[in-house]
Amino acid sequence: MQIKVVRGVLARKSSNETTSAETGFMPLTAGVYRVGSEVEGRLEVLREEKPTVYLPLEKLAEYEASGEIVVLR
Repeated sequence: MQIKVVRGVLARKSSNETTSAETGFMPLTAGVYRVGSEVEGRLEVLREEKPTVYLPLEKLAEYEASGEIVVLR
């Protein structure tokens, strides 16, 4: 499965909540990304030659509803 980010969104750097709010986010720029598995309620977003980031499933649903992300199956 892949996701298409239409406009940039924020993703989490970690699969858990222990990362502080100031350092816990990474911009996910417009583009198409492969997704991995669900980890602790967050979807792995695999970025080529960059660290993996995580989208909470509830945020993914919000981004889909607003048209910022399209899920490609």
